[in-house]
Amino acid sequence: MSAPVDTPSPRAWWVVAPLAAIWAAALGCAIFALPVLAAWVASVQSTAGWVQVLRTSGLIWVVGHDVPVQVESAMYSLLPWGLLVIPVYLLIHAGRWAGRAARVDNIRDWVLVAGGGAVVYTLIVTVVSFLARVPGARTSTKYALLAALAISVLSLSWGVLRGSSMRSVIIDAIPRDIRVVIRGAVIGIATLIAIGAGLVALSLILHFGEVIRIQQFLDPGPLGGIALLLLGVGYIPVAAMWAVSYCLGAGVTIGGGVSLSPFIAVSAPVELPPFPLLAALPQDVGLVAWALPAIGVVAGALIAISVARGIFPLGRRVALAAGASVLSAIGVYLLLFMSSGSLGTMNLVQLGPRPALGGVISLALMLIGAIPTALLVGIRSRKTKSAPEPAESEVDELPDTAE
Repeated sequence: MSAPVDTPSPRAWWVVAPLAAIWAAALGCAIFALPVLAAWVASVQSTAGWVQVLRTSGLIWVVGHDVPVQVESAMYSLLPWGLLVIPVYLLIHAGRWAGRAARVDNIRDWVLVAGGGAVVYTLIVTVVSFLARVPGARTSTKYALLAALAISVLSLSWGVLRGSSMRSVIIDAIPRDIRVVIRGAVIGIATLIAIGAGLVALSLILHFGEVIRIQQFLDPGPLGGIALLLLGVGYIPVAAMWAVSYCLGAGVTIGGGVSLSPFIAVSAPVELPPFPLLAALPQDVGLVAWALPAIGVVAGALIAISVARGIFPLGRRVALAAGASVLSAIGVYLLLFMSSGSLGTMNLVQLGPRPALGGVISLALMLIGAIPTALLVGIRSRKTKSAPEPAESEVDELPDTAE
């Protein structure tokens, strides 16, 4: 017989939660500090000291949580929120470790570990936002607190749940209808984002010459080129949501009161910052414009198909498809809101989609696609169920081979 293996005892939540938050904050700040340190080391004319470099790194880390930054009198709120993947991933990973280390197996422990970690992480981001003020640039501690709290609560809650032994129990405790609605909404949002990102990639390919021209005009150098690439990657979700708003017909404001819409010609030229990703902005799409809103109908149809995977009565299936469309439209509104904002003063004060209009149009189009699809799938499943099956008396009896 082998000797029994001593299993490590669970660690207290008040030890695990702060450790997870500090680890996620420290590693995240270090990742965002790398380009700042590289630029500081490579610059031979820089007079900045260690304190200013650390403050700049902290400022960029806070901005990486989608916190607006004020430079002089200009507010920059249209941020590359694709960079949120860094703190979100680190928090989920830290939460998963905390869930395992604390042996979370009940709701109370889950709330204590995730909530305690979120409080510590939020305090760290808020303090860094207050201290990391470089000459002419600062972030709002209020916005930093709210953004860090929302991100840390959601990320750590999911991470701790993944690391706990009650993940399947909690998921199974959620009513089936709610799970179906959430799944359908996620499919609808993912469909729109995927189509938007695909259209941005296609437009960049078609305007590749303009991308190269802007890159040559900027002449950023090796380190600047890497920073420009990372910035472009962070703005890809923003560009995808701009494409979604454009295709839905809600349009995109590009400054000076000028909007891009597939149905309205641009009335006046607008001076935009030289940024390679802006080369994807469409000029004139012709007759294809009238087919672009179909992306919302396609998303609604896919929502209805995902709902049809469950065995529901016809009326309930239509209601679930409509509910998933409403939830998906709310998600579209939030993403459009995150993809709009300011990049300075004058003509660049308001850029991006109009979230409310985009959310309403997406809801209408998804309902147009979801409800008829749910009805068609329901009628088809009814016909399949009502198909007569051969009675036992009509089945030919097998010959008795024993005789």
